[in-house]
Amino acid sequence: MERSERAERALRLRGHRERFSRLGWALVAQMAAMLAVQTALLLAAQALAPALVRSGVFLWLVSVLSAYGAGVPAAWLVLRGTEEAPPQPGAPLGPGRFFRSYLAGLGLMYLVNLATLALMGLVGLLRGQTVENPVDNMADYPLVLNLLLGCVIAPVCEEYLFRGLLLNRLRPYGERFAVWASALCFGLFHGNFSQFFYACAIGVLFAGVVLKTGRLRQAMLLHALINFVGTGLIPLLSGLGEAGDWLLTLLVLAAMFVGLAFLPAMRREFSPAPGWKGLTAGEAWRCFLANPGMLCFLALFLLLAGSYLV
Repeated sequence: MERSERAERALRLRGHRERFSRLGWALVAQMAAMLAVQTALLLAAQALAPALVRSGVFLWLVSVLSAYGAGVPAAWLVLRGTEEAPPQPGAPLGPGRFFRSYLAGLGLMYLVNLATLALMGLVGLLRGQTVENPVDNMADYPLVLNLLLGCVIAPVCEEYLFRGLLLNRLRPYGERFAVWASALCFGLFHGNFSQFFYACAIGVLFAGVVLKTGRLRQAMLLHALINFVGTGLIPLLSGLGEAGDWLLTLLVLAAMFVGLAFLPAMRREFSPAPGWKGLTAGEAWRCFLANPGMLCFLALFLLLAGSYLV
């Protein structure tokens, strides 16, 4: 009887691993489609009109078409038809709570980003060469296009993929697990260590907002406003010279101290619902990480992230 129960549980765990593997393959499909379209467009431009490769507008278009025009639909195709459990609509965040969430997100992002910059600085010191940050490449794009990408296209597409498609399929295993697992995938999606850590951190916030309110658009708006600081406000302050640098420093410090002060209260407000798949937290994480799809996604992330370190 005991052996029969163990065999039955092993079979059930295998089914959960297969389910998580499909999520991993969806993220692999997103990355593969992105890289394929990106490579094809750059090779075509190099062959037909080499000057395009130096155009900020063309490079912006390649980035958008590959990551969002090809990548997100590829992930959707893999996930289509799989079981999902969207959260029930709740009360939306009022202006005060929304503003506190925004400040908390900024504070969390800046704190983690400072730690990441220190870590990348140490790695650069050890290897004798500065670690490339892909975000710096956005300086080649026109400001208007950066705002369109950072404040409209990226928030809408990324929230749909990670806090829509992915979170809804992780929620049956428990909302706490769904928050952290979707945030991990969001960090890995960025494909580099410079963005990985703070993307994970704010991914936790965005997922918590969606689960609490049941409204994806509020996470999209939070995402857009946080991105606006990097794509709009910082370039504007940089143009003011030394005064702009001081204002930027004050902004970062204020966001860190004020925003982080709100985090404990926000954590207390979030009451994650348990899962209904019958797995312990340890079993859920083992099934989530130890499967072909997710292992391939992790390997692809390490390959991309490692390319910035060699």
